[in-house]
Amino acid sequence: MDANKAKAIRYYLGESQARFAKRMGVAPSTVCAIEKGQRDITDYIRAKLLRIESGLPDDFYTFYNRFRKSS
Repeated sequence: MDANKAKAIRYYLGESQARFAKRMGVAPSTVCAIEKGQRDITDYIRAKLLRIESGLPDDFYTFYNRFRKSS
């Protein structure tokens, strides 16, 4: 899991950084710092992201491939 994939998950869900942070149980500034590459993804956050990702439909991966190409 990297910062780009975390951001793609948030975009796919259509959530603001504040809403996504609440879902993750972290501060909005943490989400912002991760997305900017200013903070590493901790094991706690990685576990949360993987749990969210596992619940996403298969079309997320199509979205993610397009997201990576545009980033």
